[in-house]
Amino acid sequence: MQSHDLSLPLNFPQTFLPDRRLLRALLAFAASGGSGNKVAIGHITGIPTGNSTGKVEPMIRYALGMGLITAAKTGSSWQLNLTPLGTMVQREDPFLSEPVTLWLLHILLSRRCGHNLPAVGVADAWFALFAEGGFRLGTRFNQADYFDFLRSRYGEKSYLKSLSGLVPRMYAEDSSFAAIGALILDDATDAPHWIRTAAPIEHAFFPAYAAYLYLLWDENYADTRQVIFEDFARDMRLLALLGWNASDVQHWLDWLADSGLVKIDRYTGDAVLLRLRETDEVVNALYSELV
Repeated sequence: MQSHDLSLPLNFPQTFLPDRRLLRALLAFAASGGSGNKVAIGHITGIPTGNSTGKVEPMIRYALGMGLITAAKTGSSWQLNLTPLGTMVQREDPFLSEPVTLWLLHILLSRRCGHNLPAVGVADAWFALFAEGGFRLGTRFNQADYFDFLRSRYGEKSYLKSLSGLVPRMYAEDSSFAAIGALILDDATDAPHWIRTAAPIEHAFFPAYAAYLYLLWDENYADTRQVIFEDFARDMRLLALLGWNASDVQHWLDWLADSGLVKIDRYTGDAVLLRLRETDEVVNALYSELV
């Protein structure tokens, strides 16, 4: 499925955070090729829902944006299946407790959607914050800053204030993604701020970033087996998303080459990556550097 098919409604979360326990139940349902309307899915999975609202459809869209499932909706009925990534995660980390898993899901949720201009994200409130917000927000911001940024991006919408609180709160709630600390709340003063942290530059996490590279390669550059890395990184907002500098990137690129995942040529002065593996192989090695 191409990334331009995956753009989610801006307010798809409604008021609900991605709950790891509920996502686990949804993955188990999708593993069996589960189908049904949201009430039926809620009944089978235990995900709370109702006729007019509830958590089933927000959880489906979170899992879709994170690359864990495919989802087709006909009328009111959903058909869910696991992606290769979802299959790997369900088998090796069914409780979604490994930081390696959560960092990968975080950057996939925050990724760019296709090549359209102006750039938008699969889950655009996340893309706006983590990939596009560096100049406006920096690495330290409060909810009012983020709310103003969203209003400048989308205009006046009634749900933006709620959304500007929900997105950062995802990284503060233990039931959600607090374990990775992508945002840390500094509430020591009367004016609490969120602080952005960089993705870990440790070998244990490098296979997750490799999976991200290959998955986005498939989505956006499927017709070629080589890409100029600087073009890829610029188009996909890679350095902004990871919070890395050139030295950090070089360390990871060296690991990619040493691991036999890519060949790197610099004959033009730019790093040209030639892919040496298939995506499923890279995804299946997601936890290969864990001790």
